[in-house]
Amino acid sequence: MVPTFPGSNPGAPAKKTLNNCSSSLSSAGGEAASSLATNDCYKSGRGRRLLNVIRRGGVFHFRRVVPPMLRLRIGRSELVRSLSTNTIASARMRADLLYRHSEGIFAAATMLSSEEIAGLVKEFYQLTLTIDDHRRLFPEQPWSEEKHRARSEYLDQSLAEQREALRKDDFEKANPAAQVVMARRHLSEANLGPGEYNQIRQAILRASIDIIGELRARQDGDFNQDPRDKLLIDALSGAPLTQPPSCQSDALPAQPPRPLANGGPNFSEIAEAFRSDQVATKIWDQQTAGQARATYRLFAEVCGDKPLQNYTRGDADEFRKKIQRLPWDYSKAPAYRNRSVDEILKVAESQAKTRDVQPITQRTVKRHFSALSGLWGSALSAGTVSQNIFSGFRFGSSKKASEQRDAWTGPELEVLFSSPLYAGCKSELRRTEPGSLVLKDERYWLPFIAIFSGMRQEEIAQLHIEDVKEADGITFFDINDKPPRMLKNANAARQVPLHATLIRLGFLEYLDQCRKSRQVRLFPNLKPGGADNRLGHSFSKWFTRYRRDIGVYRKGLDFHSFRHSASTSMHQGGIERAVLDHVTGHSTPGETSRYVKASALAQLQSAINSIDIGFDIVALLQAKPGMKAFVRPRLRYRKQRRPSLGRSDR
Repeated sequence: MVPTFPGSNPGAPAKKTLNNCSSSLSSAGGEAASSLATNDCYKSGRGRRLLNVIRRGGVFHFRRVVPPMLRLRIGRSELVRSLSTNTIASARMRADLLYRHSEGIFAAATMLSSEEIAGLVKEFYQLTLTIDDHRRLFPEQPWSEEKHRARSEYLDQSLAEQREALRKDDFEKANPAAQVVMARRHLSEANLGPGEYNQIRQAILRASIDIIGELRARQDGDFNQDPRDKLLIDALSGAPLTQPPSCQSDALPAQPPRPLANGGPNFSEIAEAFRSDQVATKIWDQQTAGQARATYRLFAEVCGDKPLQNYTRGDADEFRKKIQRLPWDYSKAPAYRNRSVDEILKVAESQAKTRDVQPITQRTVKRHFSALSGLWGSALSAGTVSQNIFSGFRFGSSKKASEQRDAWTGPELEVLFSSPLYAGCKSELRRTEPGSLVLKDERYWLPFIAIFSGMRQEEIAQLHIEDVKEADGITFFDINDKPPRMLKNANAARQVPLHATLIRLGFLEYLDQCRKSRQVRLFPNLKPGGADNRLGHSFSKWFTRYRRDIGVYRKGLDFHSFRHSASTSMHQGGIERAVLDHVTGHSTPGETSRYVKASALAQLQSAINSIDIGFDIVALLQAKPGMKAFVRPRLRYRKQRRPSLGRSDR
């Protein structure tokens, strides 16, 4: 309703409302308006104050400054209107009515329109289903029944979480999806008014319930499920959405459309939204997402930051030519710090005259292209670009696949397993110094398990007590993905029997000690760390320092090399390819994989026991007089440092 005012014509509506009072707006401009306080007042000779009232030429005027965050949407920096009276009593009454009306204007301006919400919801729905269509039509590899079942369970869990979040108004659950659709609509949280971000996230939560339900139905072969939520139904049909009640009247100023960038958002915005979406949908872990962020930053520096459709295949080739010349330590060496790509290349070229400067590997170049190709592939599916400019490139390799990561040699293993960590150290803080103490904790067991099983570091680090099982008289590790465990892929779930040497070294006694102390995990000292909270993160850094201290460090040799050594030993022992793949968690290529689905536990045991490191490690570590061995699954490492500590003990 338009407010009415008492005066010379009591009960008559005002001739001007706040929507068409342009003749009364101040012509002073934004600078003058922004310097005014919202509580401008008129002070009469008797000391009586009228808030938001000024006097011009004997006539009172209402004047209120628009909050800065609402000026773009309302279209003006202040609201000014003549009160058409020169009496204080009438001015006070009319100003009070206009003040309440302006509150309604401000409240309405802090919420998105029905059309804007409908556009966001429709975009979210179509984008999600387009991505699912692309995943189904262009699969990287055929989906196994186990992977299909895992995705169905993930969708069921996600659906329950979205319903619970909507019930509790837990809008944080919608953050990743909201950021993606907002970026596609050129919106940012910083430019939204109070309540608008929650308005978007609530709409996303409502739509998510229907979308996840539709994706779940597709898992069962039903592609005809329709949305049930009225918000999503109206958005897809184009029907006008019901506008929530507000104090906005017909006289409210029209909300101006939000400005759009020419050609759409730039690469950096799209890249960050894509990266967030990959993490939110569990396609990427934090480590992969961090690497992709570095790739996108590098690409924007080399080829500029512009809309995706403005890049060409020539840009992709230029990017490849430049980054493959970068030195391998360009992101770490002080000489390259805070320099652009062109500057780094010049410094490297100058250094190459006096020393050997190795460029980054083709594997790293390929990883950069993979991150960019994934982004362009998603944009291609959404119709943003007409081609994937990063597809079709070929990358060489300076080494054969079998040589790209080194295996441990017999002499190196002998040096490692005869070092103080195994033969006797000074104390738990002095692992590199020879002594009479053998501490059988995670630092002792992880290398042993790796070389005598071929298991990955994180697979060993996350083992629980319940994962060590026995069947048919064979003790084995049950590698599974029960939360909080995580596996690299579906093939990683398997059974790995214990090597006879591990039993001779006393691993079962260590297991009994863990059970007696009521541990849950096999190696409780390991704590999550790194970008993906991996349990082996800190151990990996310590193991590198330890190998440097005992003299078995060289480039290309690391913990994962134990896996290569074990696989090579089993292959040389005559183990069939299918059995070898089953025990190491690899997929078997070719026709064999279609017919050989699993290996018997006895076959796996024979494969594991065929691992031979070239010397009798049990005899090497026979207890010497005065040696003290402690089976301690949980050690409380002291914090203080001692002057004589080796680097690896810290």
